[in-house]
Amino acid sequence: MNKNIAVTGKGDARHVKKFCDIRDLVVLRFDSVNVRVVYLNGDPWFVGADVCAALEISNVTDAVSVLDNDEVMTLALTEGHSGKRGGARSWNVVSESGFYKLIARSRKAVNPGTFAHRFSNWVFRNVIPGIRKTGAYGIPWGALQDFSRRKEQYQVSASEKGRELQACKRKKRELEEEEKRLIREYQPEFYFGERIQ
Repeated sequence: MNKNIAVTGKGDARHVKKFCDIRDLVVLRFDSVNVRVVYLNGDPWFVGADVCAALEISNVTDAVSVLDNDEVMTLALTEGHSGKRGGARSWNVVSESGFYKLIARSRKAVNPGTFAHRFSNWVFRNVIPGIRKTGAYGIPWGALQDFSRRKEQYQVSASEKGRELQACKRKKRELEEEEKRLIREYQPEFYFGERIQ
């Protein structure tokens, strides 16, 4: 199975490696929104649809089309998602500078009380300082996927064990009833405490 991400640039003059490993994908979580980030040649590229969702921008295509050519590229994930009609799923991803431009150009990001405003504050107050201090921020995609897989396996296993326990209890009741029936039929004196004449 191919675990690589294919990258096609939209006028990017810099050398971008053609493939990067799926483990390079990181998820930034803010409230109910996940922003996926992939690192290409060490630089973060943000999934445009995720950023727009966090900024409450409804038209992703229009939002990313006004960015410079070197701030947007198409990324095709070839592992883990088959798309609607098979094949790779493509995303518009934006560079770090494109990410900041989207925040700066968002009307809702400057209105206190909006989700977009809280998101932009979180980015500038938590994410950027975290990256500056530690070099990274967010949950590695591989770790998140592994956790989700293990959690799902646990839930399936717990459900199976619950059904097995119920089946064991039913079987035990059936065996107890069968034992009583056999004693009544073949040894009634033990069942009633005295022999019936």
